Amino acid sequence: MAEKIDCVIVSGAPVDDTEFIKENIPANAYIIAADSGYKKLESIGLKPDLIIADFDSSDEPEGDYNIKSFPVEKDATDTFNAVKAAVSKGFKNLLILGALGGRLDHTYSNILCLDYAMKNGADCVIADSNNRLSLIKKKRSFNKDYQWFSLFAFMKPCYGIKIEGAHYTAGFYGKDRLDLEPFEQYGQSNYIENDKCTVSVEKGVLLLIECNDYR
Repeated sequence: MAEKIDCVIVSGAPVDDTEFIKENIPANAYIIAADSGYKKLESIGLKPDLIIADFDSSDEPEGDYNIKSFPVEKDATDTFNAVKAAVSKGFKNLLILGALGGRLDHTYSNILCLDYAMKNGADCVIADSNNRLSLIKKKRSFNKDYQWFSLFAFMKPCYGIKIEGAHYTAGFYGKDRLDLEPFEQYGQSNYIENDKCTVSVEKGVLLLIECNDYR
């Protein structure tokens, strides 16, 4: 997952899977901590290149850190501001860790970061050991790193969806291709038959959610 990543954002969701974070930060990646995300990095012996925070969920760290502070009362989360900073620095392949779980409103806000990245020319993935989220515009191939995957129309209807290499394809529904409305759920709980799946969409953007059963 991490071979193309040039920037990793570590967010402050209350997750304890720091081993997953450690294993998925490439050696040469630029690291941004969103608020208390810097504590996760400290726990695995890593120092962020930049901390973006209002410090409402953590104390400001002591020592030599590159910090960009924001007021608590603002119109974007620390994670979203971290994504904007990564995009402004020219990074094209972003990975957000520590951003799932905890408050559902924060999780949803983090998912919306995928849209901002895509609209600004960057690929973005949000992941933990049980979930991986990304957007598909036009075409995407992905490996069987997780047990299940689901496809949802992201914000607007999606037309001309084709699925290859999975158990459920358009042929399962008796069609050459599928259309999905944002409120429809029949793209859920699919799985890759062998090693790889390819999904394409003629119009619209798909939200791809890959999942494991929780252990």
